[in-house]
Amino acid sequence: MWTLPRIGERFRITLGEGNTTLHEGSRIKREIRVDRLWFKDETVEPTGSYLDRSSALFASTALQIGCTKIITYSTGNLGASLAAYSSKAGLRMQAHIRPGIDLGKLYQMIAYGAQVTIAQNLREKSREVQGTAIATEYDPIVNEAKKTIMLEIFCQLSQDLPDYMILPMGQGGLAYSTYKMLKELKTTGASEAKTKIVGVQPEGCAPIVKAFEKGLEHVESDSRFKTRVYDLNVAEPKFGNAALKAIRETEGLAVSVDEEEILDATSLLAENEGILAESAASLAIAGLIKLKKAGEIRGDEKVVCVITGSGLKDPKVMKKIAVRKSNLSPLVEDLSGNRPLGDTKLAILKLLSERGMYGYQLWKQVKERDKINVEIPTIYQHLSELMKLGYVKRTESKTILGRRREYYSLTEKGEAIA
Repeated sequence: MWTLPRIGERFRITLGEGNTTLHEGSRIKREIRVDRLWFKDETVEPTGSYLDRSSALFASTALQIGCTKIITYSTGNLGASLAAYSSKAGLRMQAHIRPGIDLGKLYQMIAYGAQVTIAQNLREKSREVQGTAIATEYDPIVNEAKKTIMLEIFCQLSQDLPDYMILPMGQGGLAYSTYKMLKELKTTGASEAKTKIVGVQPEGCAPIVKAFEKGLEHVESDSRFKTRVYDLNVAEPKFGNAALKAIRETEGLAVSVDEEEILDATSLLAENEGILAESAASLAIAGLIKLKKAGEIRGDEKVVCVITGSGLKDPKVMKKIAVRKSNLSPLVEDLSGNRPLGDTKLAILKLLSERGMYGYQLWKQVKERDKINVEIPTIYQHLSELMKLGYVKRTESKTILGRRREYYSLTEKGEAIA
């Protein structure tokens, strides 16, 4: 029978985590030609991450054993999640993070009241502090809670099991926890189906995949491993060997995907299924697409992809997708606080959005209306640069009182930010 640590009722902390929807991939399955496809949508957890399951159990356990503070060493999601649950539990919270953390997760930690410290190295201190619980991505309690995802899927599929469980991998804990639950389900005689675990890592940091491909028994670390998928930038996965065992014993697969494949998968999932996933979470669908094209997964097999976290946590990637998929790049840059065009160029674009103008008119309006003190040659220099960027076009020339005037207006691209 499946088991979790026993928690007394008065110590149980919850924000409504778990019991997330198992979406049938009704549209996307036609595009990638997989007839029976589901997405376990963890983007709807209280803080937007599957780790809310772990934080609920960890915070509850910390309360039960008399702790008053939680310290975590986290790349992002765990820290954000624990900050919320610590707040609910009335526990003090300290999060040690690296400088490259996704902004959305940092904002969450701060908003929930955590004390955040920047550290170049996330190796936890070995010294125990009285009344303090130390949480890491590979803590046994943190990982034990992840088993509930597989259990819920089993129940949601009417006590059946999929042929493939496709999961993103960093530390490897989710793959191993899924494997543990599959073994526990087997002991109940609940299902005779054979589920293969598929682990997916980003190409830049894929030590578990490399060990699988080389036929190694142990995962090798490499200081050169690096990926922009920050939460999965794990060169020494603590559950790497366990994840490797889970994949091999279930006759599963391990695959890596590049950044373009991840971005494509993120867009595909959002456009076809209405699920906005962060990069780390999109690995599951990116891996499925790659394996389906390679003929490793048949179109008639039952496949579940676990979507582990919300895209709203990763504004950098959301911005990249918005720029890639629309002509609103300047608007996105401006709204995100990046003003690459400068005040004078933006003032010119604003004026031209009202009507076409010639250089002298623009110069007068910029000085009088926008109070920007520039010379006429500077205005023409800005116009030249805006034309090169594709925001402004020359529309007509007129000769008035012996003087030639060049009129300018906005292109469609320029109209997007004016």
